[in-house]
Amino acid sequence: MTADWIGLAVALGVGLLVGVERERRKGGGPGREAAGLRTFTLVTVAGALAQQLAPGPLVVAGALAVGALAALAYWRSVRGPVTSTDPGLTTEVALLVAYLVGAQCVVSPVVGAACGAVLAGVLAAR
Repeated sequence: MTADWIGLAVALGVGLLVGVERERRKGGGPGREAAGLRTFTLVTVAGALAQQLAPGPLVVAGALAVGALAALAYWRSVRGPVTSTDPGLTTEVALLVAYLVGAQCVVSPVVGAACGAVLAGVLAAR
């Protein structure tokens, strides 16, 4: 397997790992969190692809796009049905971090995998 494929495979694994953890806490109904298994997997793979295709500008543009989507998801959770007094930002911040970890997986798959494991561990340690 070439280094490009290894980075993509690690990003996919990290996305699945973090996505499974977020999916467990996502909840259900109209008050559920915006991101789960599929979203985290797609975001980490998008980060890896951006790093492979255009390491500078595309990674920055993708980070801005993911940040904007995370902000929109947070705004929706605050403006939506009241499920708690503290809407939290954990999932939205984790979404942006997952994108950056996906980009890191291409640069250094070992460091990307370690960062993904730490991210999943921090999220699970609630």
